[in-house]
Amino acid sequence: MTAAGEILDAARLLRERCAQLGLPTWLLNPAGLVLAEPSEASLAGLWLRSGEVARLVSRAVTDWSGAEKPELQAVMPGCWLIGLAQMRRRRVGGYLGALAMSRGFLESEAFVATCKAAHIDVATTRHVMREYANYDEASAKRVRLTLEWMLEDLRERHDQHSTIEGFTTQLTGAYETIDLLYALGRAMNEPNDPEQFVTRALERLRANMDFAWVGAHFEDDARIAPVVHGRTFVVGAPSMTRPALIAAMRRHIIDLGRPVARMIGSDVPGFLPDGGPQVIVQPVLRDSKAAGYLMCGEKKGLDPQVSSYDTQALEAAAGYIGPFLENAGLYADQSAMFMGTLKALTSAIDAKDPYTCGHSERVALLSAQLAETLGIERDLVDRIHIAGLVHDVGKIGVPEHVLGKSGRLTDEEFAAIKLHPEIGHRILRDIPLLQDVLPGVLHHHERWDGRGYPHGLAGEAIPRCARIIGLADTFDAMSSNRAYRSAMSRDTVLAEIARCAGAQFDPAIVPAFLGLDFTLYDQTVADAPAQRVFKVAAAA
Repeated sequence: MTAAGEILDAARLLRERCAQLGLPTWLLNPAGLVLAEPSEASLAGLWLRSGEVARLVSRAVTDWSGAEKPELQAVMPGCWLIGLAQMRRRRVGGYLGALAMSRGFLESEAFVATCKAAHIDVATTRHVMREYANYDEASAKRVRLTLEWMLEDLRERHDQHSTIEGFTTQLTGAYETIDLLYALGRAMNEPNDPEQFVTRALERLRANMDFAWVGAHFEDDARIAPVVHGRTFVVGAPSMTRPALIAAMRRHIIDLGRPVARMIGSDVPGFLPDGGPQVIVQPVLRDSKAAGYLMCGEKKGLDPQVSSYDTQALEAAAGYIGPFLENAGLYADQSAMFMGTLKALTSAIDAKDPYTCGHSERVALLSAQLAETLGIERDLVDRIHIAGLVHDVGKIGVPEHVLGKSGRLTDEEFAAIKLHPEIGHRILRDIPLLQDVLPGVLHHHERWDGRGYPHGLAGEAIPRCARIIGLADTFDAMSSNRAYRSAMSRDTVLAEIARCAGAQFDPAIVPAFLGLDFTLYDQTVADAPAQRVFKVAAAA
């Protein structure tokens, strides 16, 4: 609450209590100017609000000359004004004047004169004023002393309340800072999704502060801002459009000379409304260089100025984001190396049969698409994609003349083919990073009706990732050119898959598969060298 608000709040309480004591009251500034008149009704109100009475009350206030504890002032014979100073920043900001009247005052010439000056009937006014005329000078002095104590109690209560509010604000800020740091620290264990980490950090910052928007911009340098370099993020509800805000953020960073220390600007050009009015720029540092900048503006609430809590929260968040970017960069490098190794392995397998070139990547693509369509969470979608890449790794143990045979396979040759899921499982089972993809490798040739291999699992007993990969595998096999036949038409393939729902395939996932967009898949097929060569040969 502002100082002026505190004065008005205390005055309101005092006026209510004075009314219960039969004391009409005025609020006046130190110069005696009336700010609020008595609220009494009927003739009593007309007399109290009359110009002559107001003039006498104002003159009494000017006689106090800014005293913190003004003396009882006789405004008319038998009528006294009790003054209570309203303090503002240790200075008198005004007075509450309470009028105490005696019964004798109602019979005085002064009372008669004020009634005539107000053009109201004396006898009737005297009658209604009797309920207020209950004091003499001694009792007025005692009431003055009581009201001063009451005012001191109100001030002390307000001070205590302000102190408690201050402690509460500090404790709330400390808790929110700890909660923010805990959330960021916990999220640092998941470096595989830096975009989500940055977005969540900004959302937590905005939830803990009163800014309309919070954003982050990262330098376009993959060495110091890996994964998110050149990106700008904004959360909240800015007054300007997001493209305009992003442009203003980037321009402001350039105008500041890409700072390495926190900057707080006022009325910054390009920001709405009114230049912000304050915009904070907090660098995210890596090796003493700015990898990016946290920014926020349009502070709301009772205090529109940037606070120490705001700057501390931004600095703490920046302190987490910097190391996170480094971890995310290392994770991205390791992930790229890992995926490169897997693709090299699958390429070596596909090379055993030129007609299946790119098969593993296409199965991985379709498997991930289907998993995402089914609503599977992002992390599991990524693992299913990896499982699709390595699902046929066991074919490395199958003789090439069997894999590339154009005629009908003998029972012995088909038995050799059926071993590839278990061979793949044995090859991969000692790799810690691939433990969760092993079920997809081992069981991608199981059937919903239990007539598949290697273990004859049926229905829900087949791991979900294996059911997904098995469907994608079959689709690609039918859609691709092979040594023994050309690719089947899309309509024929989809009709066959629909027919086999509940027999070969999980009936719950077939509708989702039939609704996939195969544009990217078709482009991948068109890019496979073996497929292009086969099509040319077939056309000839």
